[in-house]
Amino acid sequence: MSVNAEYPQGWSINVLRTVADGEVVVSEVEVPHDTWGVHRVVLLWTVRDGKIVVGREYWTELGSDPSPEWRAAFVQRV
Repeated sequence: MSVNAEYPQGWSINVLRTVADGEVVVSEVEVPHDTWGVHRVVLLWTVRDGKIVVGREYWTELGSDPSPEWRAAFVQRV
């Protein structure tokens, strides 16, 4: 994808999990960068005839959005 060619240098991508159901593919990846830290990303893809036709990404930086204290019993830190 052309958009990935425009990313600043220094990124790498570690695929943690991929799940597919029909045309829908979901991936969870970790994207470490020496300067900007470690990000976790969920990617939602629609795939038709072997090509990605729709994509959506949700990014967060690890530790940037701490869980409220009341959720501590339900959350496992990664």
